Amino acid sequence: MSHPADRSAQGEQAFPEAGLDAFLSHFIIGLRFNSGGRAGDFATFALPAAVQTVVRSQGFMAGRDGGRAVFPLPEGSTLDGQINRDDFLVAPRGFFQPDREQVWLQILNLDAKGETPFGPVRIILGETFKREYPDLFQPSFGAAQSIGGRGFPARLFFSPNAIVETPLGAWKTRAKALVGAEVTEFPPIGSNPTLQEPVALDPVESLRALDDPRAVERLEPVATINALAHAIDAVVHDAASAFTSIQRSA
Repeated sequence: MSHPADRSAQGEQAFPEAGLDAFLSHFIIGLRFNSGGRAGDFATFALPAAVQTVVRSQGFMAGRDGGRAVFPLPEGSTLDGQINRDDFLVAPRGFFQPDREQVWLQILNLDAKGETPFGPVRIILGETFKREYPDLFQPSFGAAQSIGGRGFPARLFFSPNAIVETPLGAWKTRAKALVGAEVTEFPPIGSNPTLQEPVALDPVESLRALDDPRAVERLEPVATINALAHAIDAVVHDAASAFTSIQRSA
């Protein structure tokens, strides 16, 4: 393995050590209603910036078995501290190549709130999702994969599994991927991971009524996110304190 300094001389920047990041981010959403009095309506809205915390693994080569990563979780976290390739619910084509260095990521917490054309909306991920909807919880994993073989620049994706609370009820997202074309640092300030395909939103009560959670595809979504950007705005310094603050205020 080459030394980070050697890699820099070759035009690459080494991935950092495993750690925790905090940053301001916001959602821009285009939503189509599929049922109820607003069926067929399309609404757009942007939520104010909220603090998000993400834990990242050490950089590693995935190998032929798909890889395994360990997360240095902060004190108070109840999320998985290690994952395998099979734990990812979705992934864009071209990721997890065995000859490319990778960093795996997990959203620890996010609690975003704001007013929209149809009333107040709240989006929760990670620890807050797990605490308030433990029976429906799914983790939000992501990965950065080196474009040049090792280190930055890298392609980035996330699969943010969330609960969306609205005046019309609480909805859960079906797993889809947000992709950022290229990033050069963690957190990737200035990047804007975008949606590759629509995201179905299922009512929480409908999911709880299923006899088999795997039968979700037979549900008619109450709404569909047809456009989504998740802009990453600014670093929040002292990520551990930011995580603790979200835990207390959510």
